[in-house]
Amino acid sequence: MRKSLILFFGYFVLISCSKVEMSSNKTAEMNPNKIASVSPKVEANVPLKPVTPKVKLNTRQKKYLNESLPPQVRGILEKAENFEVLAEVDNKPDGLDFNPNRIVKITDENTKKEILENFYHDASDGFYASACYIPHHSIRANYQGNTVEIEICFQCHLFYVESSFGKFEGGIVRENQKSEDILNRLIQNQGVELK
Repeated sequence: MRKSLILFFGYFVLISCSKVEMSSNKTAEMNPNKIASVSPKVEANVPLKPVTPKVKLNTRQKKYLNESLPPQVRGILEKAENFEVLAEVDNKPDGLDFNPNRIVKITDENTKKEILENFYHDASDGFYASACYIPHHSIRANYQGNTVEIEICFQCHLFYVESSFGKFEGGIVRENQKSEDILNRLIQNQGVELK
């Protein structure tokens, strides 16, 4: 009698377990979000929010900035959901070819705003270019399918823009280039090697 009671109880436990398993499978089929909350979380790439850079410029600087970085291009940079800084570090310079080997994915709006404020300031001074063009930095941004890529040579004070709105170019101030300092700091502290 005791043996049959144990067998009966064991059988009851097995049936209960199988019902729970079936029940949880049905729940998973009906509500896939339930499984996601139980399984390990995967870090999602959270899109950046728009920023509004504040840069004090005189009339001449505003005019120059509008020619070299038109409002549509700046709009993509400011609204960019994905924003990256690229650099060519420790590579033997080979002139016009920019071969980035480090990247920093900007993950917060304050850093994006700081980069843009300083780059806008540096890019609003006029066209004082030298002839070397050995770019080592780049800014890449995209927003709703529109892209902007800015290749920068701080040595010869030039930048080239390729965007969904066309190609543009401009000059960088010769002295006290704040944007170069920021980009170098980001690459040194947060740069990940590109393979």
